[in-house]
Amino acid sequence: MEYVRICDVYGAGFFYIPGTETCLRIGGYMRYEMHYDDADWVDGNGDLHDYRFGKFARFQLNVDARNETEWGTLRSYVEARFNWNSTGGLVGGSGGTVLNQGFIELQQANGTIRLGKSDTPYARFLGYGSPFGPFDGSYGFNNSGELSYQYNGANGFSAIIAAVERGSGEFEPAVEGGVKLTQGWGDIGAMVGYDTVVEEWGAKLVGNAKFGMFDVGAHLFYASGPGSIYTIGGSEFSVLAYAKANVSQTLAIAAAVQYFDDEYLASNDTWQVTGGLDWRPVSGLRIRPEVQYTTTDTIVGDVDNWRAAIRFDRTF
Repeated sequence: MEYVRICDVYGAGFFYIPGTETCLRIGGYMRYEMHYDDADWVDGNGDLHDYRFGKFARFQLNVDARNETEWGTLRSYVEARFNWNSTGGLVGGSGGTVLNQGFIELQQANGTIRLGKSDTPYARFLGYGSPFGPFDGSYGFNNSGELSYQYNGANGFSAIIAAVERGSGEFEPAVEGGVKLTQGWGDIGAMVGYDTVVEEWGAKLVGNAKFGMFDVGAHLFYASGPGSIYTIGGSEFSVLAYAKANVSQTLAIAAAVQYFDDEYLASNDTWQVTGGLDWRPVSGLRIRPEVQYTTTDTIVGDVDNWRAAIRFDRTF
């Protein structure tokens, strides 16, 4: 009988695939959410309603395989998602089965080559958004095919460059590049992307810092025109700022505010304020209730919207 051997080369949770020198880790989570949105809507019968309530569930399976080669560490990573939505995606995430991420990496001492489907560098390299679950702000998120190289230098400096699939049916990938400096106090960086389909570009500056029990951060966004994957909510400029207080080892309180100038929309300025809790009562369980208020200045007056959600995650 051949017993499964623990592989501690790449961190906790890995084991050797029997008969090989490949290390494997299997993980994931089960999620359940409830969403409320007070926006008016009309159903299929033509009846008007003044709010919408929906539920969302997801099972995600992660598979991470790595082994050493003459070229460095060869890695493959997959995230498969199985989603359900009680409202057909009108509130909360959409339903269906999807390959969220699936890529191959070659990791070397000073850098990593990535090829496959992933959250793009513009979304992930400087950190995603505010520290929330469903309501983490608008920050240029995109998930697509990519070929990227990330350089990891000395003293916390890193840089990335990538070609990102636009899905237009032609060979016209977007181009993204960025730099970041990470230190004990936090990190600061800049990112630029050019959308070849609409011939517009975007950029963002991001800074995050830690002060004892507090985490703070700010994102400044710019888009040269409408319709690109780097345009944030129809804005030329947008600012997202957040603060998080870790009041105990299991509980954190967070707040965020985002401003949109709506330069490329018919409306004027938009403000969005979010607050919530991040509670981890026991190992493997995370509960995040959140509330978000949005107000938009239009030609007919202010348009206000309230949204709320509670997300339960059981990780393994």
